[in-house]
Amino acid sequence: MLELLSPAGSMEALRAAVQNGANAVYLGVGNLNARQSAKNFTPQTLVDAVKYCHVRGVDVHLTLNTLVSDREMEAAAETIRMAQSAGVDAFIVQDLGVVQLCRQIAPHIPIHGSTQMTIHTLDGARQARDIGFSRVVLSRECTREQIEQITREAGVETEVFVHGALCMCYSGQCYLSAVIGQRSGNRGLCAQPCR
Repeated sequence: MLELLSPAGSMEALRAAVQNGANAVYLGVGNLNARQSAKNFTPQTLVDAVKYCHVRGVDVHLTLNTLVSDREMEAAAETIRMAQSAGVDAFIVQDLGVVQLCRQIAPHIPIHGSTQMTIHTLDGARQARDIGFSRVVLSRECTREQIEQITREAGVETEVFVHGALCMCYSGQCYLSAVIGQRSGNRGLCAQPCR
């Protein structure tokens, strides 16, 4: 099955994606997502977004795909609780501690491994499957042949970026922005100095 998943950095972008054929959208709430340059959603606008999408048969995937420190775990837990209440359809996660929180708080919501996890091999995809991911977002550096093999043999759904910010420096793992301007891609703040 092929799904068109589109980013939605605001309610306007979400409506445009849905009205132009997206099967699902991904979006962020608060500051624990790699979409810090987007307007992002509040808890209330997330509820509105989920309602808007679900009435139209469109899924909503919440990005919780930054590295989360110990002192931020309660905020992550609160975001997961709020998202579960709002009715999100999946979490997109990088940090394994956040994976554990998702399992504890919202065990029925699928967890997708973010491209930030740099899954780029068959073994990596199988490992993600074995620890409970229902989908992996493959590294942007994967070749078409690698994508085909992983998709065919890993036993887990795969997702790939086909347009947009196709990082030149290793999907979210680059430290160039952090070194030059103290803006880490792993915290959703990449300044994209490679461009």
